[in-house]
Amino acid sequence: MLSASIVVMTYNRKYVLKKTVEAMLGQDFESLFEIIVVNDGSMDGTKEMLEKNFGKNKKLTVINEERSLPCKARNNGIKAAKNDVVVIMDDDCIPEKKWLSKIVNGFDDKKTGIVTSYSRFGGTSTAFRRETLDKIGGYDEEYGYYREDTDLVFRVMEKGFEARFVDAGFVHEHEIEKPKGLLGLAWYALERAKYHKNDVLLYKKHPRLAKGFLGVKLGFLVDPRMDFAAATGTWHAGGKINLSSPRGITFLQNKTPFHGVIIIAGAIGWVFLVKFFRLTASLRFGKLLI
Repeated sequence: MLSASIVVMTYNRKYVLKKTVEAMLGQDFESLFEIIVVNDGSMDGTKEMLEKNFGKNKKLTVINEERSLPCKARNNGIKAAKNDVVVIMDDDCIPEKKWLSKIVNGFDDKKTGIVTSYSRFGGTSTAFRRETLDKIGGYDEEYGYYREDTDLVFRVMEKGFEARFVDAGFVHEHEIEKPKGLLGLAWYALERAKYHKNDVLLYKKHPRLAKGFLGVKLGFLVDPRMDFAAATGTWHAGGKINLSSPRGITFLQNKTPFHGVIIIAGAIGWVFLVKFFRLTASLRFGKLLI
């Protein structure tokens, strides 16, 4: 069996990170594996928590650094990785005992360059052959955060490798991100909408693959139905209409007709907001996408 290196970037999430690391150390995995936690400038005592609870564990390597955003932080973790397969995992994802075995066993064909139990377009619980990452250079740090994982998957696919989905379970504790109150929700929505500037960068660099992924029509327009679905939880099969995030956070449940009106209005507002930020990014990147 191939050996594995799990890379976890973390920022100010010490409580859930502790559960994540404990679950990773308890993996039922027959080959060698290591865990590399990149502490990306946390100010909540993450460094001290890791030293207190895991400082003597030889399977764990901690890289403490100043805030640099996920792309650079994960690249630093990849550079430190020693094993055949590099698995990218978020700090709020708690894996089941067979998770790592199922991920690594997915590399049973030389054509397979990506194995994931989250999405074929990358994200948490996604693994790559180390030699492939060495060849293509890891994450593109121009992204900073958002769409960098999809860009990496696309670059691997453009080298002729295939992505494979496996059923390797984990619990995603997104509730820790849930904003409080209307002001918190408005700020959260604004921050998330800004991230969609990177849709333009992704489309510029991978026009063929990004066209289907983003739902681009007429060469420049992201299908509004896709943006609407992202805000209402209907982007996946069987999704119920709620004001929500694709990250698994529900802000308002559709319990009454009044709730339904608010949800629809909020989702329409989201469509216009993300399209505004894509338009501003189009000027920056020299590629029209709204």
